[in-house]
Amino acid sequence: MTNTKGYTYFAIKTENEKFSLSEFDSYLTIKPSHFKKKFENGKTPVCTTWELSSGKLTNPYYFEEIEKLIDKLEKHKTELIELKTKNPEFSFVLEVVIFLGDESPGLHFSKRTIQFMNEIKGEIDCDIYNEK
Repeated sequence: MTNTKGYTYFAIKTENEKFSLSEFDSYLTIKPSHFKKKFENGKTPVCTTWELSSGKLTNPYYFEEIEKLIDKLEKHKTELIELKTKNPEFSFVLEVVIFLGDESPGLHFSKRTIQFMNEIKGEIDCDIYNEK
């Protein structure tokens, strides 16, 4: 049996290679799971990314994982809005990545999640890959 695997994360992305983790910290009291600065490995990554992740998941119920992520982020909504207001070129993305196995997971977004992403002027993206 092939497990369905994946992860969910919220990312803040910018083309500004000078925007550092300490600058994010000046706006946000929540700490990222991962932070990568644009071009820190030569030509990659292609943008600076602040990321809060669920970590790797196996056969998850994605709705619950997304809700857990939104629970963490909602406490920092005003901080995120301020960051976006002062840096309108920043992108906020809720990402769901699924590597399909034998199980076909459902993918559902609550009204609360959609409203939150709208309020912070964010987007939702889903990447689904067939692992079989």
